[in-house]
Amino acid sequence: MMLFVLLCLITLFVAYANGANDNFKGVATLYAANVASYKQAITIAPCMASVFFAEALITAFSGKGLVPDALAA
Repeated sequence: MMLFVLLCLITLFVAYANGANDNFKGVATLYAANVASYKQAITIAPCMASVFFAEALITAFSGKGLVPDALAA
């Protein structure tokens, strides 16, 4: 049981670290391309834009028309 709990904690830590790394990749891209200052790149606006684009990507890659509707849902 202790091994299972330890494995779950390690998995959560790796997921957290990976997510933090992926989050900063977007900030670094905006900053390095001189699209935004560092302060602008870490504000809430880019975060909200990413939510909007993520919803569009989910819709675009939903599989509608490629697989039966019951399976895509």
